[in-house]
Amino acid sequence: MKQSFDFFHLGRALFFLLLAAVPLRAAELKLANGDRITGTLISRDRGKIHFYSPLLGDLVVSEKQAMVVADDDKAVEALAGLPPIPAKPAVSSASSPEAAPPTADTVPAATETTSPKWKGKIEFGFANQQGRANANNISLRADAEHTDGPDNLRLSGRYLYGKSETTVTSDRQDASFRWRHELSETMFGQTVSSYSSDTIKGIDYDLEQNAGIGYKFLRRPRHTASVGAGVTLQYRAATDLEQSLAYLGELFQDYTYKINGHFTLLQEAGALYAPESRGIATYSGNKLISETDTRSYKLHFNTTLQGKFNERISLNIRYEYEYDSTIADLTARADQRITSSIGYAF
Repeated sequence: MKQSFDFFHLGRALFFLLLAAVPLRAAELKLANGDRITGTLISRDRGKIHFYSPLLGDLVVSEKQAMVVADDDKAVEALAGLPPIPAKPAVSSASSPEAAPPTADTVPAATETTSPKWKGKIEFGFANQQGRANANNISLRADAEHTDGPDNLRLSGRYLYGKSETTVTSDRQDASFRWRHELSETMFGQTVSSYSSDTIKGIDYDLEQNAGIGYKFLRRPRHTASVGAGVTLQYRAATDLEQSLAYLGELFQDYTYKINGHFTLLQEAGALYAPESRGIATYSGNKLISETDTRSYKLHFNTTLQGKFNERISLNIRYEYEYDSTIADLTARADQRITSSIGYAF
């Protein structure tokens, strides 16, 4: 997909200019024994505080044994996209140490627990090039994620369109749903259902259902990484592809690095391979020109640098690479792009 060179460099310059303009605010971790540690709040997860200290490094402390004290009016939790710490009610000094025990009328009713909400983001990217060649490229993305206990649900959608002069250079849409269930602290199982279509590559529609198991080999407050394997059932309707149904083995990997409260690096990679060859027939009108068997495999590699201006607005820079051996047009098998987009979280 052809991108505007000027647009990308302008987005990158704006990205780092805003980085320099936004000062990082420190936070203090107050322990139960009265000690205070200055640093940065990374995240809160399952009753634990993940905190980074320049002197002590990464720390993990139970919320029952510590609390975070943030700077003035803007808490670090808000910059990191976390809810603020609820204020503790003040205890009246006039209360008697021998106060009467609470009665049924004075005991507050138990509040009903609510399930965690969905978190999502919408992104829009646009590139325009004029001069020796006129080109326009549009990218729309939407993601939503929900975590409830050991279950994590993620919905993703993407639409890419590009045009150079009068020629359409990109016209693709895809969507996926992933359910990941934690079997233990390091092991998880997952299923992924996906749909895609690509006019340029001649794919009318592609349906895939995957089931696999993974292992979290890196679990730190700012670094998480996992690898896994699974089996994928694929049904594809595409130009010149004779065999629509295929079974493929899959290897996948993902990595997340929380640089600080503003910046996060995300990376994903995967490979699918079918042990049986698939036939590709090339026609000219109704006449068969050639017929070949090819190994069926797919590769993809995606990396994203996300910078948050505030709790809602972010700038995202992506590099994406994909390869599909079953595409009849040899020039369309590989696809790589660099895009920048503005995101809005909800």
